[in-house]
Amino acid sequence: MDHRPFEDWLLDNPPLTTDQKYQLNTHLRTCSSCAALAEVNLALKSVNVAAPAAGFTDRFQVRLAARKQALRRRNFWGFALLTLSVLGVFVWVSLPVIKDLFQTPVNLVASWISSLASFWASLQAIFRAGMVLFKVVPGFVPAYIWAVILFAAGGWSLVWVVSLMKFTKYPQGV
Repeated sequence: MDHRPFEDWLLDNPPLTTDQKYQLNTHLRTCSSCAALAEVNLALKSVNVAAPAAGFTDRFQVRLAARKQALRRRNFWGFALLTLSVLGVFVWVSLPVIKDLFQTPVNLVASWISSLASFWASLQAIFRAGMVLFKVVPGFVPAYIWAVILFAAGGWSLVWVVSLMKFTKYPQGV
């Protein structure tokens, strides 16, 4: 037996039509599980809600402000530690270069120029290889397949961005 609409009606308390009320009452007479749910729901509605203790709001706001202050302090010290760590690693890695710069700056400049020329030659080789690949590969694959691949990649990218937005919401408050 499908209890879903009856459980939804009992728990959500939406405005019911006359036909829905008749279906619910008929179902409650035959289903002990839903009848028990209706009794519990009725009992919960009839209970008086306890008022919070005096000063609850003030204590809550003070506690919330203290937690926010502690979070800010922890974030500050974490950022300071991260910055100092990165700076320490940077100094450790660049110490030989700085030492060489003060001893023989001509060798350092020559090394930089050599590295820059090597980098430029590598970029040109990669560009040429890419152009050859671009001319060869699309000839094997029809144009509509490329369109489908690009459309699918765009769709997956959109799903990825939406899922990141949905699942990375941070709770507010306490």
